Amino acid sequence: MKVGLLRERVASALDAAMRTREADAIALTADRTKAMGVALAGMPEDGEVEPASLDLSTRAAAVVLGFHPEHVRRLIRGGRLRARRVAGDYRISLDDLWPLLEARHRPPGRRRARPRR
Repeated sequence: MKVGLLRERVASALDAAMRTREADAIALTADRTKAMGVALAGMPEDGEVEPASLDLSTRAAAVVLGFHPEHVRRLIRGGRLRARRVAGDYRISLDDLWPLLEARHRPPGRRRARPRR
């Protein structure tokens, strides 16, 4: 998929969420939009990308989640966030980041994100 097309689809999803006027839907879609935007940063508009293969560095994931990079590393080492090791740092797949983003918008009482096995 072209990077430009993916950016358009992400912006369209955020626009659709804004029209629903549901606070939780808007907030979750905005978080997902931010994650995709950070993952696509610096890529040319006409470049090809597979959305399932997008990943973030520890620092970029920390920006998306609003955490310190060391906290993200602790989540990884503690098993709450899946990642792979590349050149001395971790790379986190966007698919593995979604549960942490969704946990923010669950009703109280069910806030823990469980890692996928």
